[in-house]
Amino acid sequence: MIIAALRQPSLHPSMTTTLQTPSRVHELLEAFEGRSRVLVLSHNNPDPDSMGGAFGLRFLLEKQLGVSTSFGYRGDIFRAENLEMVRALGIGIVRLEDLDLARFDGFAMVDTQPGFGHTFVPPSIQLDAVVDHHIPPTQGAGPSKFRDVRTDVGATCSIITGYIMELGLEPPPRVATALLYGIRTDTADLSRNTSPLDERAYLYLLQRADRAALASIARPALPSNYFKVFRQALNETRVHGKLAVCSLGHTENPEIVAEYADLLLRLEGTEWVVTGGLYKNTYYVSVRANSYGRDAWSLLREVLDGEGSYGGHGTVGGASIPLADESPRTLRRLERRLYQRLLEALDEDQTSAKRLI
Repeated sequence: MIIAALRQPSLHPSMTTTLQTPSRVHELLEAFEGRSRVLVLSHNNPDPDSMGGAFGLRFLLEKQLGVSTSFGYRGDIFRAENLEMVRALGIGIVRLEDLDLARFDGFAMVDTQPGFGHTFVPPSIQLDAVVDHHIPPTQGAGPSKFRDVRTDVGATCSIITGYIMELGLEPPPRVATALLYGIRTDTADLSRNTSPLDERAYLYLLQRADRAALASIARPALPSNYFKVFRQALNETRVHGKLAVCSLGHTENPEIVAEYADLLLRLEGTEWVVTGGLYKNTYYVSVRANSYGRDAWSLLREVLDGEGSYGGHGTVGGASIPLADESPRTLRRLERRLYQRLLEALDEDQTSAKRLI
């Protein structure tokens, strides 16, 4: 157990905002009354907000209810910062296929919702709680006893921290650091998609975090191949007016798609960035924006036009599109469809493409 080791569109019916919702932590605790062993889940290939949110929720449940908890995940962790986060903070994570689900009598999901393409809910379980900040999937998020989905909040870690603050708990430094890093990454250090709750949580955690661990997570050592991939990405980048777009083709690391999008957004004069890459028969797309005139979620909805699944909030979004095969022909046809829809959606279809370098 952890304790021992220690700008949005119209509201979806299942969404709430921070201003509308007083803390619901006691409802959350009621959902797990009588449980003894709780499994926390998130989306595939977990990121800092999902890992930090799971770590914080586990701390809360163990401290308040005395239950045992685990964090089960699917996929892989690729990004160097995320791997260092797991190592430096001792975040216990277990592959879902290595867990005996019959041993658990409580189930929670953080930083995602059932119905998203990158999210798997074992058919044998019933979720007791869902805590997230993304716009719900169009086909519905499925049933759960407790739902706290706040689309005006920049990070799931902020919602979890709000629970901890209301209960008057004192998170240990490694839990505080995980929650803080989750907020930092999803809000770009409070520079995008932030709410008053994000700001309060950030300041609260900053006083309790392990600064040395935070520094090691933010600046991990990088392999030489990392820079080779970025060289390829720079060569493939095209600029259409206010839009910068790049397809990495086949990639050994789907996280690089989002990481390169973050970097490319710093290009002078750019308002929109869209990057993509193919990994194990799935094409991953990342969207970033400097403009608040339109949100990333609605752009993805228009560009995908029914292909794959997508999610996002404010200026950040992502999508995944399963492919029948990884042949060059299949990939090329998909990229052409997405490219044309993207140019039309952003009124750049009459703008000539320019190489970045």
